[in-house]
Order: sequence, then structure tokens, then C-alpha cells
Amino acid sequence: MKKQTIAALIIGGLIAVGIAIWFATKPAMDGSSVRPEGGAQRAVSVNVVAVTATAIPVVLDAVGTVESERSVAIRAEVSGMLKRINFREGDRVKAGQLLFQIEASAPQAEVEQARANLARDQAAWEEARAQVQRLKPLADKEYVTQQEYAQAVAQERAAHASVQANQAALKAAQVQLGYANITAPISGRAGILNIKQGNLVSAASTTPLVVINSTQPVMVSFSVPQQQLQQIRDGQRKRPLTVEVRREAKDEVLTTGKLAFIDNAVDTQTGTIRLKARIPNDNEDIWPGELVSLRLILSVEQNALVIPESAVQAGQNGSFVYVVANGKAQVQAITVARQVGSQVVVGAGLTAGQQVIVNAPGNLRPDSAVELVGVKPTPARGAGRADGKAADSGNKRP
Repeated sequence: MKKQTIAALIIGGLIAVGIAIWFATKPAMDGSSVRPEGGAQRAVSVNVVAVTATAIPVVLDAVGTVESERSVAIRAEVSGMLKRINFREGDRVKAGQLLFQIEASAPQAEVEQARANLARDQAAWEEARAQVQRLKPLADKEYVTQQEYAQAVAQERAAHASVQANQAALKAAQVQLGYANITAPISGRAGILNIKQGNLVSAASTTPLVVINSTQPVMVSFSVPQQQLQQIRDGQRKRPLTVEVRREAKDEVLTTGKLAFIDNAVDTQTGTIRLKARIPNDNEDIWPGELVSLRLILSVEQNALVIPESAVQAGQNGSFVYVVANGKAQVQAITVARQVGSQVVVGAGLTAGQQVIVNAPGNLRPDSAVELVGVKPTPARGAGRADGKAADSGNKRP
């Protein structure tokens, strides 16, 4: 009997200790379950924005590579010592600008020799022509034989041919002399110099002296899925399609241009088609070889319903938002049409002017009483403008 009493006391003590520990460590109740003396549920503080009807572009995002519209490798066409370099690496050069001067002693000597040969043969031709003119009336009167006259005509023709040959030789020598002065064939940016002043250059070398790349304008090459081709072509028939260029998808727009080229075949390996945009690049914001983020604006949807991405939540039955109605949070299922930057275009489920909760707190539940911290307009970041110029980053589907 005494043992049973002791056991009962021990069990009772353990139960008491357990209850004391539970009360000491039980979690505090969240604000949604705390009720004041009147029994009403405490309101949850929330931030809301109004659903906005605005013009927003239909866009296609891609990654592209900047290319020079024109690129020229400058090589020597005559051998000799490089006497002078008239620019520095990285300089902007203009078409026709003198870049290199090669020692021209040998080509100059060839020009002088060709001129001397031409003068000699011109004198011989003039003499032969005068002889023909003297013999012609004598041959008509048979004072000289026809054979003598024919020989004079043949000599005149041979002298004329020699003159023409020397004229061609002089022109060729002058061309070779002109190669000693190398000018820029296009305007652009000079690259790395592969030779130094005073070195010997060879016309047989395959290494360019310098490469000039045009940077104003430039082309940006990118690929899109073949499923987008028809939409792109439809938009291009209506107007030139604008292309925006960014360093990264979420950065500000660096520069804009127009879609200039659609390839004539789809790549069967990747199922994509290659496009190019021509960018004026007046301030040289982008550089050949650079990897950039592109946005192709296909069209502009007027009166699209827009809410921030932070208002959209994912549920088992699809996307939904919390809307504020009669001071309470109500769950509203929505259809997301597309996303442009940090903004979501709502296809169905909302109307303009409704208030949706952004960054919903963790203790928010359906039918919770809410206290509005402030009604904010939908941010313009990423929403685009009615003129078709989109702001900020990517166009993605949920």
C-alpha cells in the first residue's frame, strides 16, 4: 500500500512538472488570434495597391551578341620599312584617313622608270606617225612603193602599242606607289597594332597591321524560338519593331534600335531562328563582342490590367491574390497573362480600381480583418508606356 502511494505521488509530480514546463514554453499567439476585451479580432496591417488599367507592351526577351556592321583587316600590299603610324591603338578613325606610311623608294623608282620609258616611246611613235604622213601622198602618186608605205604604217602601229604598254606600266607603278600610303577604308575604332614603327612589312604577310571595327552603328545578333516567328513577322508588317538593349535583364535601357534582319531558315538543331537589330549606338554604349540583354517590342496592349508581382501568390488551384473588401482580406483567383519586369498582366479575375495586398504578411488569412497602411499606385517600373517603349526587365510567363 505504501508503494502504491509513493508511485502515485511520483506520477502526480511528473504531470505537474510537465504542465509547468508547457505553460513556460508555449508559443505566443499571433495577432490574428488575439482578441481584445470586446471579442473582436485584431486587424492585420497590410500594404495595398490599386489594380491599374494601362498601356503595356507585348515583348520578347532574348540574349544577343554585339557585332560590327563592318570590319576590315588592314594589310600591306607593298613590302618595305614602316616609316610612320599616324594613329594610336583604340582611336576613332575616319574613312580616307592616312594610317600608315611605308618607305616608298623602290616604288618611286619604278614610277620614274615607267615615265622615262613612256616618254621615249611617245617620241618614237610621233616620229613614226610623221613618217606615215609624209609617205602617204608619195605612195598615192607611186613615187614610193606600197611596200615601203606599209612598213611605215606597221612601224607607227608598233610604236603606238609600245606607248600604250608603257602607259599601263606607269599606271601600275603609280598604284604600287600609292600602296605605300595606307588609308582607312571605313570609319570605326582601331584595334591592337600588330607592328611597330620602323619594322619591315611584307605584302605576303597574312597578319593584319590593325583591324578596324565600325561601332556606329552596330548589329546585335540574337535567336528566338520558331514559335515566335509569325508574331514577329505580323508586327513587322505593321511598323518597324523596336529593340531595347540592356546590360542585364533588370538594368535600365542603354540604347535602342530597330529589327533589321530575319534569317531565311530555322535552325533545325535548336528550333530557333536568327535575327539582327541595327543599333545606331551614337554614344558607343555597347561594344562589338559584348553579350547584352535584348527586348523586342512586338505590340502594345491598351488598357491592360497590371499589378505588382509581389501581390501574386501560388496556390494548389493556380495563382491568386488577396483583395480588400469591406475591411477584410478576400482570396481572389486570377489568370496571369504574362509578366513584364516586376509587373504582372492579369488576364482575368480582377477589375481596375480593386485593392490588392502586396507582400502579404505571414499571419494573413482569408476573411482576416485588415488595416491599410497606405494605398499605393501601381509602380511604373516595367509597365511600359503607350508609345510602345517598355521600361525595365524580362517578359516571362508564370
